[in-house]
Amino acid sequence: MKKIMILPIALMLGACTQTTAIAPEKNLKNIEAKGVSYADGLVSAIKPVLMESLKSDPTGASGMMACANAAMPLTDEYNKQLPSNAKVRRTAIKYRNPANKPDSKDTEVMNNIMASKNFAPVVVEMNDSYRVYKPLPMAQPCMVCHGDLKTMNQQTKEKIKEHYPRDLANGFKLGDFRGVVVTEIKKISYLRLR
Repeated sequence: MKKIMILPIALMLGACTQTTAIAPEKNLKNIEAKGVSYADGLVSAIKPVLMESLKSDPTGASGMMACANAAMPLTDEYNKQLPSNAKVRRTAIKYRNPANKPDSKDTEVMNNIMASKNFAPVVVEMNDSYRVYKPLPMAQPCMVCHGDLKTMNQQTKEKIKEHYPRDLANGFKLGDFRGVVVTEIKKISYLRLR
């Protein structure tokens, strides 16, 4: 008898608290702003480590080592601070660390950025997420490790070769397109009581 009473009560409660899925956020400007903010946060987390090492060793050898040893752990740590539906990463066409190799969508977007020479953020809607690509132009401090191999410090070249034997991330000129910070923001269906 108790089991028979539970079913109608559950159905009545269900009718009173019917939920409706609200479509994921469609305001791409808000998504872009969030993505750029998260990308800037990652850059702000990594930059001081790199700048400090370059200050103590202008050849770039220690800066390259700082990047090699700290960039991925700092990225992982930074991602732990973001909302659970967001994650950032770095990638480039000419990448150094194989862990930063671009996927096919990354490659497509970066090729479009290079062709257009427009370094504005790009938002791409994926199946279950949005990707916000924040382009990174080549800056002067980065030239010591990513510039022309002919003029690069020999010790820096040796460290790069040792840690990244398949390095592609060199030969850049100041202002060139270096790569992107990608923020991936998962789409969320919010539930609302009626």
